[in-house]
Amino acid sequence: MSDFELQDFEIAHELYSHDDRRVFNAVRRLDDSNVRLTVFSPEMSQKADFRRALKMDRAMLSMMQHQSILRFLGSGESDGQLFFWTEACGFERLSTQCTPGRTYSSEDVIEIGWQICSALQHAHNLGMVHSGLSADSVLLSDNLQVIVIDFGVARWLKAGQASVASDDKGPALITISATASRVEVEKDLSDLAALLVRLVQNTNEAVDVAETGRPTTRTALERLLTRVTSADPSLRPVSAREFQGRLGEILIGTEDDSMPLVDQRGGISTSKRSIVVELFEPSESNSELLKANGESAGSASRMQILPVVVGIIVIVVITLLAVVLF
Repeated sequence: MSDFELQDFEIAHELYSHDDRRVFNAVRRLDDSNVRLTVFSPEMSQKADFRRALKMDRAMLSMMQHQSILRFLGSGESDGQLFFWTEACGFERLSTQCTPGRTYSSEDVIEIGWQICSALQHAHNLGMVHSGLSADSVLLSDNLQVIVIDFGVARWLKAGQASVASDDKGPALITISATASRVEVEKDLSDLAALLVRLVQNTNEAVDVAETGRPTTRTALERLLTRVTSADPSLRPVSAREFQGRLGEILIGTEDDSMPLVDQRGGISTSKRSIVVELFEPSESNSELLKANGESAGSASRMQILPVVVGIIVIVVITLLAVVLF
């Protein structure tokens, strides 16, 4: 698949392993960069459909650039084993953090879901689906920054399960996957809803109506997740962007409103402030714009009065001239 081999990497330590793959923190010897290295088993690596699926997705994976997605850096084959590497990340998997006694607030769950929606929408825009979103494929920092990993891996493995061994080690295919289908997008959204339901069940907040007479954040979130998982297609969001918008509306108290949200933010943020809070916080530039508009309105009013004053002066002058001449 490429000229890279496993010998080009120095293994630091193993993060976790499955029957079909192992994941390591490693150092790329060429430039001493830290990477996240995924190595597939020899058996899976020889499955023809698995090899084909991985090859077809490489170009699209390289195109994804998002603050909640690890950047795909390359792939290779060594002694019959396929592997790929991405940027390194020190966050732990969400599955390891969902331990007994660990709870998240409803606001935390919404923020986690909001960031995952952003990552999914970016991928879907490129025609790429995740196909296996779960607590194992979400990395989470202490300040709730989300990283989604393993885009496409579940689909490759599923293809390999029905494949036969192949000695095909020819050049990589240059084609890419077709645009994500409606069914595949819906599966990503359904998997996300199931993940959020699991997190909501660990919250320790009241489910009833708050003193204001409005549903609590948790109640509103549970209602949304019920709609997302409904058998009625008319109740489900049609895109990750819409799902993201619904989550944001809950936080600002307009759950039933239709409010488009921006899901792209420049670069990976190191701020500990909520991404959702930042989204709806008025900026200084907006204030300056409003101030400028106010000054312009005042100037416009004065300009409207000026012709009237000039007209009055002209009439007075003409009247005086008439008196003097006649």
